[in-house]
Amino acid sequence: QWIFEKMFEKGIAYRGKTLSNWCPTDQTVLANEHVENGLCWRCGDTVVQKEVEQWFLKITDYAEKLLWNKDGNGVEWPKSVMAAQNDWIGRKQGIEITFPVILGNEVTPESFKDGSWTSQDDVLTVTVFTTTPINFGATFIVVAPEHPILKKITTPEQKNAVEKYIQEASEKTEIDRMSEGKEKTGVFTGSYAINHVNGEKIPVWVADYALIKFGTGAVQGCPGHDQKDFEFAKKFGIPTPRVIVGPHGETGPITEKADQVKSYVKAGVMMNSGFLDGIEFTEAMEKTKDYFEAKGWGKRVVTYHLHDWSVSRQRYWGTPVPMIHCDTDGMVPVPEKDLPVNLPYDVDYQPKGRAPLETNEEWMNVSCPKCGGPAKRDPETLDTFFDSAWYYYRYIDPQYSKGPFDPKEVAELMPVDIYFGGGEHTLGHTLYARFFTKFFKDLGLVDFDEFAKKRVQHGIVLGPDGNKMSKSKGNVINPDDLVKEFGTDAVRVYLSFMMPYNATGPWAPGAMYGMFRFLKRVWDLQYKLKIEDSTMTNEDLFHMHTAIKKVGEDIEDIKFNTAVAHMMKWLNYLESKQTVGQEEFMNFLIILSPFAPHVTEELWQLQRLTDSEAKDVPFVSIHQQAWPSYDEKLIVSDTVVVAVQVNGKLRDTIEIKNEKIKMQNEAEELAMKSEKLQAHLEGKSVKKVIYVPGKILNFVVS
Repeated sequence: QWIFEKMFEKGIAYRGKTLSNWCPTDQTVLANEHVENGLCWRCGDTVVQKEVEQWFLKITDYAEKLLWNKDGNGVEWPKSVMAAQNDWIGRKQGIEITFPVILGNEVTPESFKDGSWTSQDDVLTVTVFTTTPINFGATFIVVAPEHPILKKITTPEQKNAVEKYIQEASEKTEIDRMSEGKEKTGVFTGSYAINHVNGEKIPVWVADYALIKFGTGAVQGCPGHDQKDFEFAKKFGIPTPRVIVGPHGETGPITEKADQVKSYVKAGVMMNSGFLDGIEFTEAMEKTKDYFEAKGWGKRVVTYHLHDWSVSRQRYWGTPVPMIHCDTDGMVPVPEKDLPVNLPYDVDYQPKGRAPLETNEEWMNVSCPKCGGPAKRDPETLDTFFDSAWYYYRYIDPQYSKGPFDPKEVAELMPVDIYFGGGEHTLGHTLYARFFTKFFKDLGLVDFDEFAKKRVQHGIVLGPDGNKMSKSKGNVINPDDLVKEFGTDAVRVYLSFMMPYNATGPWAPGAMYGMFRFLKRVWDLQYKLKIEDSTMTNEDLFHMHTAIKKVGEDIEDIKFNTAVAHMMKWLNYLESKQTVGQEEFMNFLIILSPFAPHVTEELWQLQRLTDSEAKDVPFVSIHQQAWPSYDEKLIVSDTVVVAVQVNGKLRDTIEIKNEKIKMQNEAEELAMKSEKLQAHLEGKSVKKVIYVPGKILNFVVS
């Protein structure tokens, strides 16, 4: 609430109206993340678009700061996340162009035809935004269903069709309307705009792929050189002239398949474009912008796809908005000394067209902090994303009472070193968290720009059937059941080993037995332990130091599956020996301990207590041990493993000494001693032998 009031003080939090996802049953605004296939995530009712007065955060003021630069703003985040957030912010440099509109079949004024008109009060106009003003190829204009101009330009003949279309569009979310591959829909308003550059009348349509929140809510259609526009024009029989010629004079055929339309907008030159003919495309676009600005019909602007964040929720659970509404003084923040504003318990939770908090009149009615007159509290609660956008600051000291977080502790411990989470938070939580951090910096509370130095995205464990786990599908795997059967450590090791951390894949029920057996083998290793005379050979040292290095690096790189694989390889080697030295055994337990903390702790204590001198030593956990060190010199093998193939298929491997890696005859001689290879060469003629030194030896046979 303190943060919200600071945002209100700085003009970031404000009250306004906009179309929002609205659940008729729950009577509340929903975030895009809470709309699933057009339905409310909670009750399953169809979500509609409704204009609702609510609280917003002006995240658009931070659009430039939220953009990722080429070096990732100095932090290590997945490129996919940075690209997706930049796309969502959607910074575009373009031009707003104002078109005069002719109602119905009115006669076009001569001033429009000769280009002498100016934007005056008696001229009905519509303004579009475009990054590429290919106006000689513009053949229609599309406006969003929510655009207020529709009431003025829709003709009586088209009124019913337009109103029906607007109603249908209100039942779709922004995500549905923006989805790629969606069939284009629309309705003609009955009116026309005048294309300035050629004086031609072009129809004005209403279509839901235009969004009122982005740009001006209206776009010009240039179907000869834009995929969406082409699909729309093709469906409704609108002309698709070509005004850009390819770098070699080609225009590119417009085919029946929309995905084959060619634009040449990057390398082409203009044609059929009057004063622009023969000019390279990029230069022509700048000349077009100059033309419209000089005429007073347009202006260069920077726009963003990102729009302000609605944080109002008309439900009980949540942080009460700490504002008071006074007829005399307007909206007044609750005094800081009276924070926090707590939720009342005596409310009607059932949605009845108003926020639940409004049902407690005693709680709602207060005195205005400014004038002392009668006033009312704000009855809404904040979106839970508001809370999750900064929780990690509070975690540092949950008992801090002088503000939302302790700046000194934050300065010492933040930014977060590694922040784990799911990819579904790319356009929600993590973007909001970055916004809050930048706001805190502006307040002087922190001195960094990004809240996390590194972001790691996890994948998803699917059900055994390959589908996302769901109770309705009956494919949910309960970890508690697995723990009872196999033990916590076996479950942990399998989750680490089953696939890369950022991958998505199905649960393989039978694989748990393999992890259980792996830990059983580790347990049995103690019976090979030889404390006396545990001198290690060069091969022993090679395997141990290699495993320490590889597992340590893989943990740092969040490659848990390969870390487990390296330990399995070392275990195979240890099992092949007659005895295992104490240093080998203890180091193996330490590097396994992050994955199997319980089994390794038990084995560690059992080994510690076998030494009679250690019985009186205070308890020391395996998890308090330093990570083992390794010597690079000891992990340089004097041999290299080479794959032996027959017609490209692996048949065996051989080991070649480093000094003989480049000697093909040596490799062939060693390979010919392989019984596996001989079985595949028997009765066949070797036509050619291909050798990639130190990697592959391939016998081509017929």
